[in-house]
Amino acid sequence: MIVVFEGIDGCGKNTYITLLRADYSFDSLKFPRGKYSILTDFLNGKVEINRKALFLLFLSDIIDGVSGIDTKNKTFIFDRYFFSTIAYEVNGLEYETAKQVVSSLSPPKPDAVILLDIPPEISRERKIKQKGLDRYERDVDYLARVRSNFMRLYEEKFYTENWFLVDANRPIMNVYEELKSILEKIGLRKS
Repeated sequence: MIVVFEGIDGCGKNTYITLLRADYSFDSLKFPRGKYSILTDFLNGKVEINRKALFLLFLSDIIDGVSGIDTKNKTFIFDRYFFSTIAYEVNGLEYETAKQVVSSLSPPKPDAVILLDIPPEISRERKIKQKGLDRYERDVDYLARVRSNFMRLYEEKFYTENWFLVDANRPIMNVYEELKSILEKIGLRKS
């Protein structure tokens, strides 16, 4: 089973995945991984990369990361997946083209996608408290366009029918209880 947590920066993906470990047994993957250090350098503003090449680098990291994982016998929760690659690509590839490229590679289909939704201004506030801002987190207008792409993916139910929209601009434990309810609905059993 694959469950994907998506949303703009600061929506709580890592926080909720960490909390869920107390109640559920699963492996996790977080994208981007450290294997492609050029992606971290890009996010931190150290290098510039052509936007089409950037899309392919993020997608390569994901395809490489999921190759060979055993989703029949194990449950995985992903902190981002190719949905982020599509949503964040607002300056290089057209939205429909990005979806076609992803579909053509046939990555493993998730059993559920949980979109943690927050306004871009809240994203920025949360990220400022956590660390210095990367190039995406600095730009509230950019994050608004990314959020819009996430909402399109949700409305279209792209790549899986099981999309869940969660208002993550509420107290942590309220969101956590809703997430547990969703996980039980899709058949994830408590450990």
